[in-house]
Amino acid sequence: MKKVLFVTFLLIGLSSFSQDTTDFSIKPNWVNPDAEIVQKDSIVPNQMVLESNSIIGDIIEKIKPNWIAPDKFFEPVEKKEELTEEDIKVLQQDVKFLSDLPQSYASVPKEDLKNVLVKIDNKITELRAELDALLKARNANQEVIKSKKNTLTVLEKEKNIVNLTLSGGELKDENGNLVSQNGVLKIEQDKLKRYLYIALSGIALLGLAVAVIIQRRRIQVQDVEIEDQLNEINKKNSYLEHAARIIRHDMHSGINTYMPRGISSLEKRLTIEDIQRLKIEGSLKMVKEGLNHTQRVYKSVYEFTNLVKQNVVLNKSTVNVKELVSKYIAPNSYSSQVSISELGELEVNEILFCNAVENLIKNGLTYNDSSEKMVKIYLEEESIVVEDNGRGFSQKQFEKQLKKYASKKDVSEDEKGLGLNICVAILEEHGFKLTCEKIDTGTKMKIKIKEKND
Repeated sequence: MKKVLFVTFLLIGLSSFSQDTTDFSIKPNWVNPDAEIVQKDSIVPNQMVLESNSIIGDIIEKIKPNWIAPDKFFEPVEKKEELTEEDIKVLQQDVKFLSDLPQSYASVPKEDLKNVLVKIDNKITELRAELDALLKARNANQEVIKSKKNTLTVLEKEKNIVNLTLSGGELKDENGNLVSQNGVLKIEQDKLKRYLYIALSGIALLGLAVAVIIQRRRIQVQDVEIEDQLNEINKKNSYLEHAARIIRHDMHSGINTYMPRGISSLEKRLTIEDIQRLKIEGSLKMVKEGLNHTQRVYKSVYEFTNLVKQNVVLNKSTVNVKELVSKYIAPNSYSSQVSISELGELEVNEILFCNAVENLIKNGLTYNDSSEKMVKIYLEEESIVVEDNGRGFSQKQFEKQLKKYASKKDVSEDEKGLGLNICVAILEEHGFKLTCEKIDTGTKMKIKIKEKND
């Protein structure tokens, strides 16, 4: 358009510079420069006009290659396609099919879900056929094609949801394969499992390392405590060994030599008349009994001190148990409250065994609320039984008392002062075992005799 205006202004400028005042003009009829013949009636018959026409022709010839027809400046406007009644009816049917589907499949019975799945499959087949036909048609409406594609996409998603519901949570793809069987997903799952195993292994190793460190610290603390206890035990053992040496040697001379000789010498120098005149008969008897008791205690202490030694071997002899125990307890005031049956013969250390049995007798009489306190010693199967009619003492209380480090607050009044630890230690040195049984009338302390003493 600009070029046409330019040509027009150029013609006007040329006419103003002409010296000839003769008027010339170009008729409104446009002359196509491509035409080989110029109509005669299109130019005024004048020589000057012809010369001007030739000049104009030259100018037009020069600008002809760039000339553009006016109808080329405007692009054609596409005509919008209208939906036909048939197209609208088909689209309405698709919309109605989608709206008739259940909003949720969770509460739909399984048989109904299968029917819905069949309907969706049929509709998908129908839509694909219609879509293929529309794509082959030249004059098909693009809006209808687009709507069919969207409907097909929605139905395929609905089909997957129905398949997921029917398969109990196993999502399937369009080919009916489980999504979990997808290769990429399986690889990712395997990676995740490996990472999880590595993490769990790391946590387990860390926990194990922490546990080992804590346990090592506990063991170190326990080792220190045990070492301190061993040092204390060794220290006390040294004291016990020194005390045992004093008792075995230094006290032995006084109790078993000087005192018996002194009493014997005194009796020889005193006549019966002197004893009666001085009224020392009772005093001499008490001195003799005191010496006998001291000598018996000395023997017990002597045997106990031997237990302090390592790899000690008890001095044993085969004795009649009834006679041994009866003789041992005879000097005591409680001997009349003890009934001893026939017990057979045993190989024992006389002093230590009698000390253990006496301990059991004293416990039965001390912790006894009966009006007439009694203790019976008899043989039952393979055990020597020391039975009393006291308060009763159970196996549980017995084991509680035997705990090496039992505190005083854990021991009741009935369990104090029993000396059971010493008693059990003596019997175990003999190869015997002590147990306890609470009965309606009191307690049975049973000394189990093992096979080597049968």
